[in-house]
Amino acid sequence: MASARATDPPASRDPPTLPLYLPLPPPPPLPSPHHRLLPPPMAPILMRLHPAFLTQMDYHRTTSLLQDEGGIPSPEANKKREQVIRKLNKIVMDWAKVVAYEQRVPPRRTTATVLTYGSYTLGAHGPESDIDALCVGPCIATLQYHFFIVLRQILEDRPEVSEMQTVESAKVPLMRFRFSGISVDFTYAQLPAIITSNPHLLQKLDSRSWRSLSGVRVNKQIVQLVPNTQKFQILLRCIKLWTKRRGIHCHLLGFFAGIHLAILAAYVCQRYPYGTINGLFTIFFDIFAHWNWQIPVSLHGQPTNCRRPDGSFMPILLPCTPPEFCASNMTKGTFKKIREELMRGYALTKEPWRHDFEWVWLFAPFPYATKYEEFLRIALCAPTSEELRDWAGWVKSRFRNLILKLESIGVECDPDSTEEVDHTVFEPSIVCHWGLVYKTSTHLDISSLGEDFMKDVINDVYGKVKCTHSKLTMSIVRSSQLPKSLYSHSVYTTYIPQYMLGYQTPTDYIGAAG
Repeated sequence: MASARATDPPASRDPPTLPLYLPLPPPPPLPSPHHRLLPPPMAPILMRLHPAFLTQMDYHRTTSLLQDEGGIPSPEANKKREQVIRKLNKIVMDWAKVVAYEQRVPPRRTTATVLTYGSYTLGAHGPESDIDALCVGPCIATLQYHFFIVLRQILEDRPEVSEMQTVESAKVPLMRFRFSGISVDFTYAQLPAIITSNPHLLQKLDSRSWRSLSGVRVNKQIVQLVPNTQKFQILLRCIKLWTKRRGIHCHLLGFFAGIHLAILAAYVCQRYPYGTINGLFTIFFDIFAHWNWQIPVSLHGQPTNCRRPDGSFMPILLPCTPPEFCASNMTKGTFKKIREELMRGYALTKEPWRHDFEWVWLFAPFPYATKYEEFLRIALCAPTSEELRDWAGWVKSRFRNLILKLESIGVECDPDSTEEVDHTVFEPSIVCHWGLVYKTSTHLDISSLGEDFMKDVINDVYGKVKCTHSKLTMSIVRSSQLPKSLYSHSVYTTYIPQYMLGYQTPTDYIGAAG
């Protein structure tokens, strides 16, 4: 399928044949003094490929991609998720009655419900994907007390619930737990009135509840805007697998969030409604490897007066009214890695006629252990597993500030989302390793860095309470000191021909966040 740029006209049918540029032959050896100079090499030879050949190659790549796109949940697994949602809905309905009794409000006048969004609702979830769920409660049920204390206690008393963790001071506060073994991210929206049948009441939501509800609204819009839901679901699943393998899918660490990927996938599907799965995935890399990030990605295809967030590196508009930008934690360094991975994906997929192409090259795990010589080791520990989950969630919500601090002193970092256990301590613990690249000769004072970050972590009463019995330590380690499990992700035997990686790393980052 023909490649496209961000400024291309609307989608059209492919031409019957596509040009094939044969690579130049290797340069001849240097001539000896006894031989005359050879003429300069010929220009690239322009050839044409037969449509039947291109169709056959496209079919082959699509078939192999569908086999490599990642696990698709079984019907039994999907039924289990449906049961989890039904049980959660019953729990919050009973919880609303408890709140009504406490507030001396007639129970018949209060109600609550559970709405889902994210990859599960879009149909692009995998066996290990979590469920993004929103608890919509009555105005008498407050976030801090009734949701985070009363409802949390009700959930913790259930035998199906485990690994409860709360993130209360985030932009979108949530509870994170496992229900019957399935991970659930549970947010809350407080309705402005007791009776919820009037849709106009949604316009009076407070800002925090409105942000919580945005995931549900955006999901509904995306499903309506894509021309072929099944192709969109497959493409999104492929993109998510690629971002996870290459270490660029973690919103807290400054990379993509799920909503970013859903909108980018929907944009490609909108422009190429007749594309094959292979064609859509290939064009995804072509479009966004060359995108001018001064221009926001929008599914409505029209200018907006919505003010772009300060410091935004990859502006992506939510398809909702009024228009607003996706929240992003990207920094200069994480944006650079995303651009590099997009360009790598483009270099690997840009030549559809290659017989020797394998999708395993694209989905190869990012080789952290061999890519970087030094790592920032961040270790978190707490007296109990429950306290560790709360402590880790709170610290991770502050990771962007740590990344920005490193960048401000001339150190780029590549945060690996993989977590290890610190076997040198008896308390429950997790350890993270971030690859480091020193852009200047500045010495990294790890003691000062740790102190500055801890000040940010305990900048309010909530943070001070969290760290009362918990610890955070930092150190610099060499790649040879990494756990063996990280090396297992970095070593793979598949050989990638050098001509397939002959691309130039994008360097036009200046002004990207203007």
